[in-house]
Amino acid sequence: MNRQISMRIGVVGIVLSLICLLLSHYFFHEVVELAKIHLTPDGHLNEVGVAKLRLMIYFLFAGVFGLSVLFALNWINKLLERLPLQQLSYDVSRIFFPDPVCSRKNIGKHFFIISSGLAIALHLSMLAFGEPQWEGWADKFTPNLFVVAAILVLIPVSKVRRLDMAPRLKRKINWGLFMLSGSFLLIYGEEVSWGQQFFEIETTDLFRLNYQQENTIHNFFNPLFKYAYPFVGFGSFIMLSYFWLINKPRGLITNLFMPHASLFIFFLLMAGSTYTGNNEPYEVYLAIFSVLYAIRLILCIKNPGELFLPGAD
Repeated sequence: MNRQISMRIGVVGIVLSLICLLLSHYFFHEVVELAKIHLTPDGHLNEVGVAKLRLMIYFLFAGVFGLSVLFALNWINKLLERLPLQQLSYDVSRIFFPDPVCSRKNIGKHFFIISSGLAIALHLSMLAFGEPQWEGWADKFTPNLFVVAAILVLIPVSKVRRLDMAPRLKRKINWGLFMLSGSFLLIYGEEVSWGQQFFEIETTDLFRLNYQQENTIHNFFNPLFKYAYPFVGFGSFIMLSYFWLINKPRGLITNLFMPHASLFIFFLLMAGSTYTGNNEPYEVYLAIFSVLYAIRLILCIKNPGELFLPGAD
C-alpha cells in the first residue's frame, strides 16, 4: 500500500473515532434500545448490561483509533511485509482451489469464497440475533432447500449419457445422482413430518410413541441428538479434512461425489454449530450445503475435467 494512502486512511480513522467518541452520549440510548430488541430474550437490559455495552463501544472506538494510528505511521505496511502472506496465499490456492473433476479454472476459488462467506455471515447473524429455534423461520424455510438440491442433482443425468467415458462409470454417476436426490427428499420428508401439517394428517398409533408425536422416524431418537449431532458434525469434518489435507483421493467417482476442499471453512463452522445444544443451526448449514453441493455437481458434469478423460477410473 502506498505510504500516502496509508497515512490518509489513518488520519481519517483517527478523526472519525474521536468524533464518534465525543458524540457517543447522544446515540448511546438508541444503541441500548437496539440491544434490548435484538440481543436480549425478554427485551430488558439491567445496569450491568448497559455498563458492559458502553465498555464494549469504547473498546471498539479504541480499537479503531489504535488501528488508524498504525496506518498513519505506516506500520501496517511494515507489519504486512513481515507476515508470510504470499506463502499463505499460495498454500490456500494449492490446497483448497484445484478441482480435477471440473475444467472451469476458478470453480474452487469461487466456491471457497461463496461458501466461506455464507458460513461466516450465518455464524455472525446467529451471534447477533440468536440461534434459529424449532418451529421458527428457519425450521419452516430451510427444508425447502433440500427439495431444491434434490431437483438440481437430477439435472446432469441427461448430460452424463453424452460423456465420452466407460458405460460402467456412467451408470455409477447416474446411480449416485439418483441416490443423492432420494436422500435429500428423505431429509425433507422427515423435516416436514411427511406433509402432516400441510395436509392435516393425524398421527398414527405407532408414531405417537416418538418424542414429538409426529409421523417421523428421527424423532424416536431425540434424546440421542445432543450426542449424535456433534459426533456427525465433527466426525465428518475430521474425516473430510484427512482426505482434503493429507490423503487426496484420485479416482473420478470419489472426487466427484466427495465434498470439495473449498468447503473447508463451511464445514468447520457447521461442525462447531453442533455444540450449542440446539440442532437447528446445524440443519440450516446442512440445507445450504445441499444446494452448494448440487450446484458443483452440475458444473463438474457440464464442464468435465481431466478425470473424465477416457481411461479414468
